[in-house]
Amino acid sequence: MNGKPNSRGGRGSTRRGSPKPGPPKAAKPARKNSSGAAGEKPNQPGKLRIIGGDMRGRPVAYHGAEFTRPMKDNIRENLFNILGRAVRGSIVFDLFSGTGVLAIESISRGAATAIAVEQSRVAVRFIRDSCDTLGIGNRVRVLPGDTYKIAPRLLKPPQDDMPWIVYLCPPYRMWDDQNDLAALNQMILTTLENAPPGSVLVAETERVFDHDRLPPGNWDLREYGGTRLAFIEPAGCCGLDLSVPEN
Repeated sequence: MNGKPNSRGGRGSTRRGSPKPGPPKAAKPARKNSSGAAGEKPNQPGKLRIIGGDMRGRPVAYHGAEFTRPMKDNIRENLFNILGRAVRGSIVFDLFSGTGVLAIESISRGAATAIAVEQSRVAVRFIRDSCDTLGIGNRVRVLPGDTYKIAPRLLKPPQDDMPWIVYLCPPYRMWDDQNDLAALNQMILTTLENAPPGSVLVAETERVFDHDRLPPGNWDLREYGGTRLAFIEPAGCCGLDLSVPEN
């Protein structure tokens, strides 16, 4: 380390014949990733893999941009182990899609269709490219735009009883913002009110997030390192529109 005292003298002393030390060199700044943590490499473009199902092991393109935080493989594997057969034959709503890997993995595991909502047009292009490469472009509908504006249209009372899987995995900072939290909680309430029986909503937050701030309900909380997954199923009564027009 520059400026350290010599083992045979005080700071700045030298042995005979040794050159005098120069000024200390400036320390190189620590590399930061997108979250600002020192010593970690920034995200790089690469591949995510599908964990299970018909397309197991096949890649999903990841652009590496700092605005996207893909769910880690081990957490995603636990997520789908918990969901189990609930995914099969469901309609999937991936409301903050990012890389689209949750929607794509759901299709691999037997979901009927998936809708991926993503605001970044860069990410939208990667999701569509991945779906086309995997041959599932006709089963994954990618909607570019603001989830807060799009979600109310998607989560309205359905015309059939096909169950939903709703992934609510926004940037963690949104859970800490009062306005964002209110909007996210409204999506949860709308899902619980309208989703057909057999549906499941999954919310991803940091482990330190206070889940008492979520709408009350029978939440099943699972922790994986600094991440927490919260699962909830709608009550038996849903918003299914079974009304018959009067003659």
